[in-house]
Amino acid sequence: MNAMTIVTTIRRSGLRGAILLSLIPLAAGVAQTGDRTNVRGVGMGRTVNAAARGVDALGTNPSLLALPDNRFIEIGLPTVGFHVLSQFISYDVYNKYFTGVDVNGERVAKVLTNQDKTDLLNLLPDEGETRGNFEVRSLAISFHHHVIGGLGFSITDHVGMKNNIDKDFFRLPFEGMPTGSRYDLSDTRQEGWWWREYAFSYGREVPAFIPLTKRVFVGAGFKLVRGYGVFETVNYRGIVTNPLVDQNQTNFEALSEFLIRRSGIQEFASDSAEFEGPFPDPAGKGTGFDIGLTAELNHGIRVSAAVVNIGSIAWDKNLVETVGAGSIEISNPLTAAGNDSLLIALRGRNRPGSAFSTPLPTQLRVGATMRSDEVPFLKWLPGRLALAIDYTQGFNESLGNSTQPRFSLGTEYRLIPLIPLRTGIAWGGGDSFRWAAGFGLDLYFLSLDLATENIGVLTSLDNFSMLQFSAGLKIKI
Repeated sequence: MNAMTIVTTIRRSGLRGAILLSLIPLAAGVAQTGDRTNVRGVGMGRTVNAAARGVDALGTNPSLLALPDNRFIEIGLPTVGFHVLSQFISYDVYNKYFTGVDVNGERVAKVLTNQDKTDLLNLLPDEGETRGNFEVRSLAISFHHHVIGGLGFSITDHVGMKNNIDKDFFRLPFEGMPTGSRYDLSDTRQEGWWWREYAFSYGREVPAFIPLTKRVFVGAGFKLVRGYGVFETVNYRGIVTNPLVDQNQTNFEALSEFLIRRSGIQEFASDSAEFEGPFPDPAGKGTGFDIGLTAELNHGIRVSAAVVNIGSIAWDKNLVETVGAGSIEISNPLTAAGNDSLLIALRGRNRPGSAFSTPLPTQLRVGATMRSDEVPFLKWLPGRLALAIDYTQGFNESLGNSTQPRFSLGTEYRLIPLIPLRTGIAWGGGDSFRWAAGFGLDLYFLSLDLATENIGVLTSLDNFSMLQFSAGLKIKI
């Protein structure tokens, strides 16, 4: 059977809608749930679990709101962070194989040779992931008083997508259907989401002596969650084979079973271009909770632990399920292109869906930090140096979360007090090893922060496979 027939059929299948929807955040020029709007932390490799202060503590550890600060109120103006990662190809590979070639001053499509196809397949992982996350904190405010403690409120939107595509999806069009071939596409998954949290947090010092500590702070947070859109692959199984059944005869065989469900606001469910504004009627609602603890072990040395995003979103509006199931066997390849059973098995059909719930991206966050101007054996250093270390463990794979543990080390150095310089390294959490950097302009009433989690994109544009950038502005009173 001709490989292009299969590829054309797959494009026309029910999976197409999920794949296209999953690419919307990228097509819109936006790109993991969590720390993208903590710009100071991004520059430190997202090392924030014990180092965050003021509005940056919101969503990280509510007990950090209670730590003494030199500001009464801190207001975070709209802050944006985005992250795009592809484990399939780097930018230079994309340019080499997929942007065409110059012929007499005109750009024409590049015809891949057999060696090109072999080289590309060798570069691809068996199961590659593409992720995009876009985080907007439209409002954040924190208040601190030495008697009352720390209070905070924030509004944050999380938009993202995650695609897991099996390598056999590329082998199929590259290699065709030679006798004895077998392609297993069952590791394919697509997810996408848009949800908003209204977070209220409080932290205060424990008014009691606790052994081995100088001071202890506790905190809790409550979140009203509004879901505006989600789709997810509940299950997917796809196998394509072309076995030899006798000396001169092969049979094309395909098995397809999948279930994709989605829910979204009315604007997503209709062809109407009207939009209800920044506060549309949600398709799902839920609640979430954060709890945290911070202990000062010695002057300038603190440790923190928190569990965040405990809760879920219940989806009950505009529910649709796309389901496909079937197996086919074709002995005459000339009949494959118009075979209805092939189309039905791969395309699937839509049906009204049932209400379902999505867990919030629950995480355990543990960290420690140390400041040179407060630690006796480091006071000889000029300026002020902050060192931090984090461990973050996700409890599920929901809404961009990862069960792979994440480690990071970060530092901030203020040789010139107004210009903090930051850097850090991180590994795990679904990403490859990366080196972050950032800086700020910290004036008395105002601070501006810029950061990237992958400084390699600035030094070697052609080889990058992850793009991340965050920027934020704060008012301090």
